[in-house]
Amino acid sequence: MLAELAGLRGDGGRAAELFRRAADEYVSAGLPWFAVEYEVQVAALAHQAGDPAGAERALRSALEHGGPYVEPVGRAQLHLQLAEVVGGRGEVAEAAEHALEAAHWADEAGESGTLGAWARQQLGGFLLRQGRCAEAAEVLESALADLSAETHGDGAVVQAQWWLGDCLSELDDHRAAAGHRLRAAEVARHWPEQQDHATLAHLAAESLSKADLLEEAEQAYARAGELWRALGNPAFLVRSLRARGWLALRREGGSDGARELMAQAVRECERALDGAADPALRTQLANELAHTHRQFGDLLVRSAAEGDEEEAEDGAIQAAFEAALVQMSRAAALFGTLGAHGLHDRTGAELAAGRLEADLGRAGRAAARARAVLVAYEGADGEDETVAARRAEAARILGQEEAEEAEEA
Repeated sequence: MLAELAGLRGDGGRAAELFRRAADEYVSAGLPWFAVEYEVQVAALAHQAGDPAGAERALRSALEHGGPYVEPVGRAQLHLQLAEVVGGRGEVAEAAEHALEAAHWADEAGESGTLGAWARQQLGGFLLRQGRCAEAAEVLESALADLSAETHGDGAVVQAQWWLGDCLSELDDHRAAAGHRLRAAEVARHWPEQQDHATLAHLAAESLSKADLLEEAEQAYARAGELWRALGNPAFLVRSLRARGWLALRREGGSDGARELMAQAVRECERALDGAADPALRTQLANELAHTHRQFGDLLVRSAAEGDEEEAEDGAIQAAFEAALVQMSRAAALFGTLGAHGLHDRTGAELAAGRLEADLGRAGRAAARARAVLVAYEGADGEDETVAARRAEAARILGQEEAEEAEEA
């Protein structure tokens, strides 16, 4: 009673101390089942105080002391709370065990469609975090059969759809993944905060693209881009534009549209970079701009490679390679400003530019780029797979130059 009064006064620390004393007294008196209620109170106060370790200790004690005395619904609640706390510190395997226990005891209590659905939703999330996607998908589908916005809140429904979409994406069932992500996005569309809506629209677009539903993917990426713009997130706006560019290239006669979308992505990123004052944001946007230039270059090469013979006779391929070389050079220069963080991306762009130089008949320039890559990796760990691959590619380009020189001689 003193603990309850302390809580009413707002003294959470004193209330927790008195509840712990009450629980200890009941255990000492040989009546541990009476301690459970107060240990649950201690857990709640610890949670409010930002003390997850204290909450976990109290919940474990409640389960230990409650044993067979606690009703099934109470045991389900204890296991579910412990699952959330343990999962919060990254112990997802144990968290999954508690969520499974919670689902079992909820079923025993006749609460399969209420508390049990919530427990299965959590279990699915913990299985997904372990990479057990097939099991997680089965559990989440079962949970969604009972989850409802009225009983569990629309946030729980959206999270289950989101996780199920992630599972199905990992299992390469992209059409089904897109369906769940789109349904989740439709619910999130009505929320005041639109971050989840934008993310789900973007993820749905990725799934639609992988399912070869190109028109639907274009619409979803366009929707996501509008949301990213409204949220003031230029990096993801640029990513949506790049994705739309690659989609356009996959459609017949879409190369011009693809190039325009990539050019738009460059402009949006440059505009955001010019207006950014925060150093961390500037670094992020510089990295995004460099990746955009790199992908623009790759897209130009791809569009030229997939063009017809008539275009080749008109010199379209050479023009595309020249334009791609400009993009690759800009990418390499920007990655170079990012220091060690951008090293592998920089050398990748440099070698791509070197291959284009060689294709354009400029063996000397190609070799110079290859040597620059070798210099960049002087003293680097030779066991690193990326370093080894970059060095091998640079050596191949240099070998081509030597072979051409020998042939000319």
